[in-house]
Amino acid sequence: MRIFTVFGLGLLGSMATQASEQNKGEQIFQASCSACHTGALLEAPKVEALKLYQPERIVKSLESGLMSTIGMSLSMSDKVAVAEYLTEKKVSEESHKLSAYSCNSTDLKTPQQPSDLVWNGWGGKAGNNRHQANAPGLTTKSVANLKLKWAFAFPDTTRVRAQPIVTEDMVYVGSQSGTVYALDTETGCVHWEHKSQAEIRGAMFLQGNHLLFGDLEGSAHAIDVQTGKLLWSTKVHPSPLAVVTGSVIADGSKVYVPVSSLEIIPAARADYECCSFRGAVVALDIKTGKKVWTSYTVDEPKPTYKSSVGTQQHGPSGAPVWSGPTLDAKRNLLYATTGQNYSSPATGTSDAVLAMDLTTGDIKWVTQVTKADAWNGACSRNTPNCPKEDGPDFDIGSSAMLSTQANGKQLLIIGQKSGMVYALDPDAKGEIVWKQRVGSGGTMGGVHWGMSTDNQKVFVGISDLPTNNPYAVGDAHPGIHGLDLQTGDIIWRNDLPNVCPKKMKFLCFRGISAAVSSSPELVYAGGLDGMFRVFSADKGDILWEYNTKQPVTSVNGVKGFGGSIEADGPVIANGKIYLTSGYDKWAEAPGNLLMVFSIDGQ
Repeated sequence: MRIFTVFGLGLLGSMATQASEQNKGEQIFQASCSACHTGALLEAPKVEALKLYQPERIVKSLESGLMSTIGMSLSMSDKVAVAEYLTEKKVSEESHKLSAYSCNSTDLKTPQQPSDLVWNGWGGKAGNNRHQANAPGLTTKSVANLKLKWAFAFPDTTRVRAQPIVTEDMVYVGSQSGTVYALDTETGCVHWEHKSQAEIRGAMFLQGNHLLFGDLEGSAHAIDVQTGKLLWSTKVHPSPLAVVTGSVIADGSKVYVPVSSLEIIPAARADYECCSFRGAVVALDIKTGKKVWTSYTVDEPKPTYKSSVGTQQHGPSGAPVWSGPTLDAKRNLLYATTGQNYSSPATGTSDAVLAMDLTTGDIKWVTQVTKADAWNGACSRNTPNCPKEDGPDFDIGSSAMLSTQANGKQLLIIGQKSGMVYALDPDAKGEIVWKQRVGSGGTMGGVHWGMSTDNQKVFVGISDLPTNNPYAVGDAHPGIHGLDLQTGDIIWRNDLPNVCPKKMKFLCFRGISAAVSSSPELVYAGGLDGMFRVFSADKGDILWEYNTKQPVTSVNGVKGFGGSIEADGPVIANGKIYLTSGYDKWAEAPGNLLMVFSIDGQ
């Protein structure tokens, strides 16, 4: 209402001096934006983070991005005024080009047959276990000599959520701006870059000559790994709010794309008819990008009841697939983990593991670990669209891990925001073999984005960020923990120390939200506090640590700075460690870095 009053008073003239334009931008921001960005909405970037944005990015968000519902009432000059007020920079059509970087690589050849040294996709190898069995030089004795080898700073970026994949010669990584970079593994210099249409949040997958990925506008893409040229692009879901947040995976014929949604955000509005999105996995032909099958996680929504203010509700909905699916070629299955329902009625496929037939997409079995979890943004804001269940919001945000015990028996390992870890039997339609509470759980985890296993132990990062979730159970254990793969028994715990300063501009917490990785003898984890640590796999002791929340000199000449490590985890390849740092939502510390660590920086 206040923003329309501002318009009505005629305060937003289209022709004004630079001073009045700045005043105009301030007026609009204070009227319609400041409450959320000064703390009322935790997931909204803080003003301090917005000041680091490029103004063009704010204009795009208001025009067609997450803030387009606010931007609908604004003229283009209004959006520009807000962007220039916040960033104190002028909107320009110019952006970083390849030729502007301080070092370029133009003479490398990408390998056709990657070796076992490399890391492909989210989990590195088959099974999504996030374990690198071949890590030459990385031992319990040598990690004390880890040093930063090089750092690449993503231009115009305050959030790094796309985990890199690594071959012997190249690093491939997406970015917040939608640009895909091919970097020289030895120097970090740019080999080629490809501009996509939207932010990339998942890891890519290399299959043959195809570099495959999804984006935050709900499309999947294939580009040529040698040149970065687009091969095909496909919109994978009919919902305008559909996004691809998880990592894609592929076999010889198809690429499998997980689909989630941001509909929980507008659902907080009392006038929003909640909800129409339903989660899905989409299989595309790897050569053409044409849809082969779509497997939805819930039935098509229908009108259900009207809210207390008369807004029509729809259901079932939700059960998004936030993370990358796991291939099981032996059983011809694809495993996908799901989040909560967005509206009533709650279904049996939310907060669950779904086993899909690779050929047809048919759901062969479902194992649900939390029932009656229907929740959306209205529940935390006490607005009328909160579902009747008002559930705990205990998504399974991490990918399933297909591990193999010493006796050859396979288990499917699942971690949940509830703080629970489960082992399922893939030969018994997902029957639960064991379960273990590792953390108290919460809105931000529990187990948030991923675990690792070396087929003997399960390495579990626990966030347990305090969010006043009434469904949390027991004591919080923010840190890293080792479980016995066969029994689920806790072998060791390491509740991490609080190293956060007393006065903080951004959120700082000692928990592990980002995915965990491992190699023989070692476990790797980055924290919400920006600390990157290497632990003993045997006892969980801290062997080495590095504070990423600091300015870093980048190889590409862009100002580099680290921040919170929130989602994607360390990649171990070629005897080196590749890590991203920076996240500007949930009041966390922004950053723009891809860092590479090696023994003695070699």
